[in-house]
This record gives sequence, structure tokens and C-alpha cells, in this order.
Amino acid sequence: MAKVLVNGINYGWGNITMVLFNSPVIGITKIEYKTTQNKSNNYGLGRDVIGRGYGNFEYSGSIEIYYEEWMKIIAASATGDALQIPPFSITVLYSGTGVVPRKEILYNCEFLESPMVSNQGDTTIKVTIPIIFTGVEYL
Repeated sequence: MAKVLVNGINYGWGNITMVLFNSPVIGITKIEYKTTQNKSNNYGLGRDVIGRGYGNFEYSGSIEIYYEEWMKIIAASATGDALQIPPFSITVLYSGTGVVPRKEILYNCEFLESPMVSNQGDTTIKVTIPIIFTGVEYL
């Protein structure tokens, strides 16, 4: 009996393309982003929950990028300061043979830090840049 792929082919890192400032950025080695919402139980008379309250949505994440690529982004900015780059979008594209194409757009992104970290013995330098954004659209 032949084995069947139940879920088909899964997405992998090789299926992702990231676009910043209208250009694919090949030096990104990791992206992480999330949406959170504060939710809490509300109490009234007695000890049991009588309702639930919903707070604001919060959006945060980070990219890990080769230092040389990070320096190119900073050099291309108007002020030479990564923290002063105006809000921009990050588009994450999923494509490839056997996977369902999809797109996720992070809106109004800004960099929160401009770090540099290297350790003895490193053969590459990668930096993790925290980002803030205002929402994500899943297409």
C-alpha cells in the first residue's frame, strides 16, 4: 500500500522571501513576530467569573540579519540612523513547489535597536533587531 502525504508539503525556510524597502533581503536568517491581546476574567458578586474583558492588541517581533546586510540598510537610510527610518512594511512571501502560496504583511514597522554583538571565534556576525509594528495582514 502506498503511503500518502496527509498534509502535503510543509513550509520551510527555503520557501520564504522577505521584502523590506521594496527589495528582497537575502541576509535575513530569522524572523519572528507575534500578536498578543490582554484578556482577563471579570468578577462581580461572589467568586465566579461573570464576564471577560478584552484589551489592546500588541505587535512585536525581531529579525536576525547578517551585520553586513544591516550596515547596507543603515547606509541607504536618509539619516544614517536605523532608529530614524520612517515606518515601512515587511512582506513575508511563502512560495515554492507543492506549497500553497501566501503572503503576510507587517505594517508600519520600525526598528527599536541598532545592536552589534560578536564573540571570539565567530565566523559570521549576525545581529537581532527588535521591531514594532501596527498590524499584520494574512493573505
